[in-house]
Amino acid sequence: MKLTSVIFIFLIVQTTFGQMVNDTIKFEPFVVEAFAISSTYKTTKLDSATTKSVENLAQLLQENSTVFIKSYGSGSLASVSFRGTGAGHTRVLWNGVSLNSPMNGQIDFSLYPTPFFDKVELHYGASGLIDGNGALGGSVNLQNSLPNFNDSLQSIKLNYNYAMGSFNKQIHSGKIAYKGTKKWFYETRIFHTKADNNLVYYNFAKKESPEEKLQNADLEQYGFQQAIYKKIKNQTIGMRFWYFNSDRNLPPTMLVIKNDENQKDESFRLLLHTNGFKNKYSYKVSTALIHDKLIYNNKLIDINSKNKALLVDNHIDVNYFINDKITFLNNVNVRYEEAKADGYDNEHNRFNNSWLTGFSGNFKRLNWTIFNRMTIVDDFFKPIAPSVSLGYQLPKLEDVTLKAAVGINHNYPTFNDLYWTPGGNPNLKPEEAKMSEVGLKYHKTFGKTTFTTENTFFFAHVSNWILWQPSSGSIWSPTNLKKVENKGFESTLNIKYKLNKVDLSIRGNYAYIISKNIELPKNTDNALNKQLIYVPQNQFNSSLNLSYKNTSLSYGYQYTSLRYISTDNNWYLPANYISNIGISQKIEVNPATFNLRFQVNNLFNQTYQSITWRPMPLRNYMLTISINL
Repeated sequence: MKLTSVIFIFLIVQTTFGQMVNDTIKFEPFVVEAFAISSTYKTTKLDSATTKSVENLAQLLQENSTVFIKSYGSGSLASVSFRGTGAGHTRVLWNGVSLNSPMNGQIDFSLYPTPFFDKVELHYGASGLIDGNGALGGSVNLQNSLPNFNDSLQSIKLNYNYAMGSFNKQIHSGKIAYKGTKKWFYETRIFHTKADNNLVYYNFAKKESPEEKLQNADLEQYGFQQAIYKKIKNQTIGMRFWYFNSDRNLPPTMLVIKNDENQKDESFRLLLHTNGFKNKYSYKVSTALIHDKLIYNNKLIDINSKNKALLVDNHIDVNYFINDKITFLNNVNVRYEEAKADGYDNEHNRFNNSWLTGFSGNFKRLNWTIFNRMTIVDDFFKPIAPSVSLGYQLPKLEDVTLKAAVGINHNYPTFNDLYWTPGGNPNLKPEEAKMSEVGLKYHKTFGKTTFTTENTFFFAHVSNWILWQPSSGSIWSPTNLKKVENKGFESTLNIKYKLNKVDLSIRGNYAYIISKNIELPKNTDNALNKQLIYVPQNQFNSSLNLSYKNTSLSYGYQYTSLRYISTDNNWYLPANYISNIGISQKIEVNPATFNLRFQVNNLFNQTYQSITWRPMPLRNYMLTISINL
């Protein structure tokens, strides 16, 4: 009945907006793409030019942000940590729809190829609350651009990319887009990759660290995305369908001689949405169906595990422009979650509903946002989860903006936490994070040079942190016995210079993070006031891009400080310094444009690990050919 009501709301919304009173405010024409987050919050925006230069979402974030990527190796599982929080404290959204699994709350970032989205926006700390509950560290927003219907001419665009590189890796991707004269738009994206991943590494687990070749690491992945849009006056109606299939063998650690593990992932994602502008209102209404399937097989110990998850995610987001200075926000989310796994006694389901209301506005030099999110998840009811942000432009230094934000967010126990057999704990409480940050942004143009920097201090306290630990009979079970304090500093720098046919851009990101246990069970006192495992205190990445006419050179550098691998901080992985270099050439042969790019990764052949006993690639190469029509 609840699902029927949601579908009914989606069908009648057009009629509802069509009957609004004719109380109008004049605005300049614009395209409503999404409900943008306020500039008073800390965000990172990555455009299509940046996303095209990497293979998947994990690599994109590792090279262009301060979030930490915990990778099990080339093509293997990759998870993300914002500001020292856990992998399950990061939300991933696709055009506003949360994709996190209700089973473990996590996302494998290696399964998201960059050709399937156009832009990425990272929301840090308190800003994550606007994307829903659970983003205790932050959220990653994947966006597909809406078609531009302002041009009434018919057009067709074609793009094809082929890449080949070390470890017998091959990648095919392409996109074809067609816009008709009757306000119709069609787009198809395809992706296929295959790799042996038989990289050479030095096995430090053996005497004299012999050179070995990684076994059982090959993979094949493919998928497509189909979009259809229709423009009707000030309204756009659209559909996107995303299918993805991954079949990969899981390599052994350096400590294991042989294994025979395989993991298959299959995802179906259907999104229907309409958005537009009517009188004083801008709106977006969407419904999405997400179906994920995972099959894990280990022949050596005779395990064949099957897991399925189903999500039905519905949004009604409305902005009401009270006047040219104040906007009222009203976002309703009705989300149905269902999962079935071999580790559960039964199939489990629940509703995860929330309602966000608030205001944003500006007064002279002050921009502000205030809102609250109320959530109802099964028997959990949290009426208060507020967020407030301010941005003040200094009167005598108009290029300087002071920013501050505070907020509270909750993360609800996953199905694995509640129902896993044996060990699940149905009495768990939601995790709660109280977050605050203050920063300064400076933006200035000096002739042909544009300089932008933002520096942010942040603090967060997470209570009821869910901790799995051995209980009676050596069975692991989760409890709300952990409290964590996260604090630190983030800094970004962007410099762009343009002179005639020369373009130079320099970018840098730095993060200093202290993430410590401040309250633990008695049997884990050795971890009290110690840095969390796999959370580097210092992380830095930078890039330099130089273009002259149709030739470009790029250099990227990534530094990750040591990471502790034991809770008492007695064992750690050493710091690593990774450099990548590339050269590209654009060739124009009307009506086609060709782009050739050659890249060397891990230029100085450094031996390193992101996860203990999991080797990462030494120096490797990639050649990419792109064709645009």
